[in-house]
Amino acid sequence: MLLVSVSINGQPQPDTYLVARRGDAFFVRIDDLTAWRLRLPSVDPISLDGERFAPLASVGGVAVAFDELQQSLKLIAPPAAFLANRVTAAQALPQPTDSAFAAFFNYNLSIDYVDKMRVGAFVETGMSDDWGVVSNSMLLGNGTVYGRATRLDSYYMRDDPVNLTRLVIGDSVTDARDWSRQVRFGGVRIGTEFALQPSLLTFPTPSLAGSAAVPSNVELLVNGTQRFQTDVDQGPFSINQVPLVTGAGEVTLVIRDPLGIERRVKSSYYVSSRLLRAGLSAWSAEAGAERRDYGLRSFRYADPFVAGTYRRGLTDWITIEGRAEASGDTQMAGGGITMVMVPFGEFSLAAASSHGVEGQGFLYRAAFARNGPTWNVAFSYQRASRDYREIGVERESERIVEQIQAAGGITFGRMGTAGLSYTSLTYADGQRAQVLSGNYSLSVRDRAFVSVYAIHSRFSETGRDTSLGFNLTVPFGPRSSAYLQAGTDGTRAEVRSTPPVSGGWGYRLANSTGNNGRQQAEAQWRGDVGEMTAQVDHAGGQTGMRVTGRGGLLIADGALFPTRQMESGFAVVRVPDQADVRVYQENRLVGRTNARGTAIIPDLRPYEVNRLSISAADIPIDVRMPEDQLLVVPRYRGAVNARFVAIQEHPGTIIVVMPDGKPVEAGSGVSSGAEKSFVGNEGEVFLQNLHAGMILTVDAAGGPCHVRLDALPDQVLPTIGPLPCVR
Repeated sequence: MLLVSVSINGQPQPDTYLVARRGDAFFVRIDDLTAWRLRLPSVDPISLDGERFAPLASVGGVAVAFDELQQSLKLIAPPAAFLANRVTAAQALPQPTDSAFAAFFNYNLSIDYVDKMRVGAFVETGMSDDWGVVSNSMLLGNGTVYGRATRLDSYYMRDDPVNLTRLVIGDSVTDARDWSRQVRFGGVRIGTEFALQPSLLTFPTPSLAGSAAVPSNVELLVNGTQRFQTDVDQGPFSINQVPLVTGAGEVTLVIRDPLGIERRVKSSYYVSSRLLRAGLSAWSAEAGAERRDYGLRSFRYADPFVAGTYRRGLTDWITIEGRAEASGDTQMAGGGITMVMVPFGEFSLAAASSHGVEGQGFLYRAAFARNGPTWNVAFSYQRASRDYREIGVERESERIVEQIQAAGGITFGRMGTAGLSYTSLTYADGQRAQVLSGNYSLSVRDRAFVSVYAIHSRFSETGRDTSLGFNLTVPFGPRSSAYLQAGTDGTRAEVRSTPPVSGGWGYRLANSTGNNGRQQAEAQWRGDVGEMTAQVDHAGGQTGMRVTGRGGLLIADGALFPTRQMESGFAVVRVPDQADVRVYQENRLVGRTNARGTAIIPDLRPYEVNRLSISAADIPIDVRMPEDQLLVVPRYRGAVNARFVAIQEHPGTIIVVMPDGKPVEAGSGVSSGAEKSFVGNEGEVFLQNLHAGMILTVDAAGGPCHVRLDALPDQVLPTIGPLPCVR
């Protein structure tokens, strides 16, 4: 039995290890083989002193060298002798921050004047907490069609991020596949919502594998751009859930050892976001009544129905789906399959059957698409019989019996991109619409963007029409740009500057000629409490004016705050008693605290990590901030408290002298309660928090002595003393 040091492929292991030796054969403990990630041999272990040992000779491909003088065991193992090291490139799924109860009110007011004044408004009220969101929205004013008030959407929504499900009771829209349509309805909807975990990769990505003889660094390049980097141990490894660009591409695995020697392994891939990973499923169930005349009437529901959708990834290259709908006069059921065939692209097929008062109907659809870094193409064909029915279609003019879509594009690098598309729609009432368009776009040294286009259309009701033209966009910094469009149907020129995100002014000037000739001038203002726009418009010999204002009110943490509109997640940022402190979201200035040290940040990304920080330069020198950055994960339309701790302190310097007037010896320790310091030159002692009546204990050369601070000057960073240190 020997106690030895061990190195594997030149890498010293952290401990010393007990091994057994019989002649030139060495035996090591099974637990040590596991710790070294070496594959366990297939032979039965032997028992020595109550522990299990295995012969190193039985571990495939391992060469052994023993240094008698150093008592060192050196192992040379090929990568295949190690267990695989699995690495995931997926981000950790964040859990939502505890919400605070909040009530919000969003408004969008509009006052128009041409020949008479018209006043309109969109308003929304709601409440949110960890239990979900309740919301109601309406249109108000004399701009509505029926009456002075029209209800839009009323709903209760509850999210379950752990199980990826969302429940909506009230107004909602149904799920839809490529071969079905969405329907606005009132009722109940529950089902999978992948947006509750935005970093979750729902579609399959290839698992990349390699091997390293020694611990190495692995870099992942996707189409030449770094997307992931990590360290791996010696032996084989695999990287799962790689963040690849969808479509066709090339991935390069760069393996770099400690000496800087690197190996590159290239491979092609094809990733489609239309697929689900093997074993992953998504579903939706809906029940209610169709919503009619949305935006015109508050309560018009008809044709109760039930419907459901289910999708599942059978393998990493096949996903199946199905949907069924049933109402009083229509029943429909169908299914589809989507496949990826590397490197060709993705194929999908779907078919459905319906039964209604008109009889039996059928639908089928076929599609192909391939997206690549240099070119892409897509084609789909859908056909429905005259008797095919589905919920949500009331008139023959809305029902499409044949649909053809084709598109393609190519990239010429710095020479720009070109694209071509064609769409043909045939309706059940015999009407037909066809549109053929082409475009070419070019970026001129990042200083201008130019595109030329041609559009040819043919409609049964209006006949043929062809338009040619070009667009030119010239940016002037991050917020300003000029735009020019010229074509056979007229010209349009525009200069605009958008207001800063943190608040300020913007403008827009526009002039159009041709069929839609008009002149417009607009001024915009954005502040912490909302946005306003004033516009003058001249067209057709008439001049009109419009003033709009949009913003919101928020009740959170027991206080009322005016703010911008709240449409996603929002945070109540508090820096107690610190006014005019700059607040940043992802290093982008988004607001300042008010006189009470509060700021409302209304545009946080739901269910994602949002980084909020404050400017330390705006904090007084006598205020200590343990941290100037917080990470929050709000729910959808939920409020989170982002409270920064601000500790008011009174730092200053005390000059301490002995009773004979000489400064206390430099380096002497000083303590006052929990705070500790030391004496500097000339008896100076700096303390972080001074207060009247505090007593300092000084560990002077002749023994401890004490200093009492009776009064505190009303100034920042005072220098007090000299004060005697008495025993």
